Amino acid sequence: MKFNRLSAIVDQLKQMAGTLAIFGGLLWIGYAVLGILQPLGDVATSAPAFWLAGASGGAALVLQGLAVVGVASRYGLPGEEPPRFGAVIPSRYGVAMAWVGALAGLLAVATALLSLELPNNAMQLFGAVLTPLGAMLVAIEANGSEQAYRIAGPLFLVGALGMVSLLAQALLPLASWMAPVYAALAMAVYGFAWVRFGALLASGVPEA
Repeated sequence: MKFNRLSAIVDQLKQMAGTLAIFGGLLWIGYAVLGILQPLGDVATSAPAFWLAGASGGAALVLQGLAVVGVASRYGLPGEEPPRFGAVIPSRYGVAMAWVGALAGLLAVATALLSLELPNNAMQLFGAVLTPLGAMLVAIEANGSEQAYRIAGPLFLVGALGMVSLLAQALLPLASWMAPVYAALAMAVYGFAWVRFGALLASGVPEA
């Protein structure tokens, strides 16, 4: 029964992968603006600003993680045989990372609404690391698949931009020369990449 329920959920994610990616990207752009540029006030002192920034970032991670799971299912990854990778199936780890990244995003939403700053920051960081890495691992295997090779490049680019976005966030408090607008721009580019990837999926890229 539990397996059937999980299978039904994955089937839904398979159909909604493009929409999840688009809205995940848009929410991430909102998170970049609210969390870095802080137009509603300092997130460290303004509860409403913290709630909105934390919830939008967490929700973005949920949608992006689920989008990776949906993409892998849509293109039949992981495959039954891993001819190019021996006993290692990259997408299997990538999908697992995406599930955990989505869970971290859900916890980020909860900790934001409860005004728990340190747990929220930890969950945001955890999800922001796992989801792009998961996307890149799925993309690596997609590159060797006849059905999925068309999405391998765009998905790998999304993951790589996610790592750049993470680096920009990490450097912001350490480098006084780095204006917040540049960190926000790097994060927004990552969000836009998700939007474009979702649009690619919605345009009808052939699937398995």
